[in-house]
This record gives sequence, structure tokens and C-alpha cells, in this order.
Amino acid sequence: MSGLLLTRSAGTRIEGAVEPPHSLHMQFELLVASGGGEKSPLRPAPHEIWFSSTNAIAPSPFAQTAGMMALARLMEREEAPGLNPSRWFEALRAHIAASFGAPDTVVLLAPSVAAARDLARAIAWSIHGRASWELSAGAAESQGLALEEGAVDIALRFADASPRDADVINQAAKQAARVMGGPLLIHLLDQSRSGLYGLGRDCAQAIADKHAALTLVDASMMRAPPERLRADLAAGRMVMISGSTFLGGHGSSAALLVPAELMARLRHAAPETLLLNAACSDMAPRWRERFCGRHAARLNIGLGLRWSAALAELERYLRMPEALREAVLALFVRKVRSRLSRCDLIDAIDEETGGGVTPLILHDVSLEEAERLRAALASSRNTPGDAACHLGAAMTLGDQIVALPISASAPMVSDVADRIAKGVTFERAFAPIQRDIDTLFAKLQRVRG
Repeated sequence: MSGLLLTRSAGTRIEGAVEPPHSLHMQFELLVASGGGEKSPLRPAPHEIWFSSTNAIAPSPFAQTAGMMALARLMEREEAPGLNPSRWFEALRAHIAASFGAPDTVVLLAPSVAAARDLARAIAWSIHGRASWELSAGAAESQGLALEEGAVDIALRFADASPRDADVINQAAKQAARVMGGPLLIHLLDQSRSGLYGLGRDCAQAIADKHAALTLVDASMMRAPPERLRADLAAGRMVMISGSTFLGGHGSSAALLVPAELMARLRHAAPETLLLNAACSDMAPRWRERFCGRHAARLNIGLGLRWSAALAELERYLRMPEALREAVLALFVRKVRSRLSRCDLIDAIDEETGGGVTPLILHDVSLEEAERLRAALASSRNTPGDAACHLGAAMTLGDQIVALPISASAPMVSDVADRIAKGVTFERAFAPIQRDIDTLFAKLQRVRG
């Protein structure tokens, strides 16, 4: 199915692809920014350091080329055979379903994580005929989760930012579900922006079984292996993913994956307020009457280009052995924590986190001051050793601990694999990442000192 999206890929270039002509670049940047991508980085920035994959990073050169080749096919240029827009979106949705679900998994594209979450709310409304009570754990560390009135959120941390025991979180969620009534929508956070996890899957399933609740797995951090998300869908849970964070695609690309048996239960019309961002091209024709508002756009070309780019990076990342992926992410965290042990102004949180994410704890700093520090790190005077360094958005852990998350990304891990494939040792293949970590901490010392 990926042959409908772009040519086969390997390494950091696309095999058989002609480099897009310069005239295509401006057209691509104009279109990829449309339909929700207006505030996202439009082009790769390979000379900047991107440790910000808990929010968004600049598109990788590989993803950018894949997106431009998709546009070339849409425009029927000589460089690539033409592609019908309807078949293109159908192929995008089928690619996502094949990567994470089953052939009959329903895929609804969305221009943001928040829009994908609203689609899940619309499905819950369509099943129950009214709004659902919402239960979550870790809303403060989630992407695009604005809790509705009456929602219950279980904190993942104590006031001092130390993580709460999983059994305590799960027990609190069960107690909350008993008094909330129904219908109920559970937000199951696969990984937070600080590296923690929300409700346990066994707990969420027990609540769903007892209270006939629906469950939305928030996997927008994209650290979950495909097999885990495939199992979630097989268990009847909705799954939300993103191409804009860890995968290194352009910003503002998300999708909601829904089990076919859940879609078969739809009965009622959902409020149009939950469907404001939907376009007809985001879903198969049979679902458009139900989920596209009266004023919905027919095509969201920008979203299609953003997903074409992200899926190219997904293929590249999943091609490498899982053990190598995990080794690179684990080494990234160890190297960051090693540098933190020699830094007087910043600490690492005293816990093990997954997915190549480590929160940098800032002492005696407000959230606003942390954002100013992040902006200073991201600026550059174009002098040697002063590269722009991007970290995740500032966040509060517990009641008052402020942190900036530092995280690895799929393109970073794939670059290591590409270097190893050329005969370089693991240590030498990781060396460019080590240099970037050293550059970041040297700049942190200068800015904070």
C-alpha cells in the first residue's frame, strides 16, 4: 500500500525518487502549512538541535522529500506518475491501519491531537446519545486534553513531583468511576510528556467492563510499539496517534483509529461543535455524512502531505530491529542523565522514564521563566558552538516543580541505524547525538549562568 504514497525508502534517501525541482519547494511549503499546519515548522533545520519531540520538531530531510514527492504525484509532474487525491487519502488511511491495527480498522485523520480527541468524543456521543463523563490520569502531562466540566483526573505525581504508585492511581480511578455515573469515556495515557504512564490497561478494562465505558488510548507521544496499539484495538479501544511529535513529521497531523465493531454501534448524530475540524478526505465515504459538518472542506491537502511525510519516517524507524531502537533510546537517557550529574543548575527527576524522555528540573524558576529559557536556547547568533537547541514546552510536575523535557526522536534513532548500516560501530554512530547533548548543556550553562 505504501507504493501509493511514495517510492520505496531506504537509508536517508528515497530510492528511485528524483530530487524535487526547486519550483516545487515553495508550492509544497504553502500547501503543507494549510488545513491546520499554519504554526508548524515548514522545512528541515538540520543545523539546529531538536530534543523537543514531546511537542514538535522540524520535519526531517527524509520526511520533507517524501512529502514533496507525494505532491509531485498529485500534480502529475514528469518526475512522478500522477495520483488521484481520493486514492491518495484512501492509501494514507490504509497505511495507518496496516501499521497499527487491522484491515477493517476505521481511520479518521485529524489536523491536531485535540481534534482527534474530539472525534473520539463524537463517537462516544453517537453511541450513547449524549455527552460522556470523562475519566483520565495525567491530564496535566497530556497533549491537547482540555477536560470537560465534571471530568475527573487522577494526578500521576504527588505535590513534590514524585510519581504515585500505579496501584494507587488505578484504585483512585476505580473509586471515581463508581460515583461518576454514565456514560463514561476513559482517557488511557500511553505515555506522558515527562515519560510516565497513566491508567493501567487492566484497570481501564475492568472499569470499562463494569460500567460499559469506552476507552481512548492516547498514544500521541508515539513511543508505544505497534503491537501494543494493535492489541488495544483488538480489545475494543480507540487509539489516537500523531505524526508530528516523535515521528518527526510536520506539525499538526493526528489520527483516530477505531475498531470496526465500535463503529457498528453508532446511532445518534454528534454535535457539530465536535466536528469543526473534519474534512471529507479525512475518512472513508461511508462515515462522511455522520462526521463531516455542513461546512466541512472536501479535501485537506495539507494534512495529507503531512501524513505522507510522517509515514515515510515511520517506515524507516520500524525497519530497524526493535533491540537497536531501544538501545539508542536508552543510551540517550543515560547520556543526558550523566551530563545532568555534572550540572549545578539543573537536575534530573529521580525516576526511570521510557521512550527516550527525561525532564530537566529547573530550581526556583516559574513556568513563564522556563519558557523564556527555552526560547533563549532555541535562538542562535550563528556563531560557532551556539546552535539553536530546542526542548519540549515547559511543564509543571506536581504542585510547583518546573521542568523542560528533553527527548529523542525517531529520525535521530534512524540516523544511528543508517550509520551502523554503513559499517560504523554503535559508539561512533551515536557520537553526533553525544555532541549535540554536550552542545545543549554548554549552552544551558551559559544562558543560566
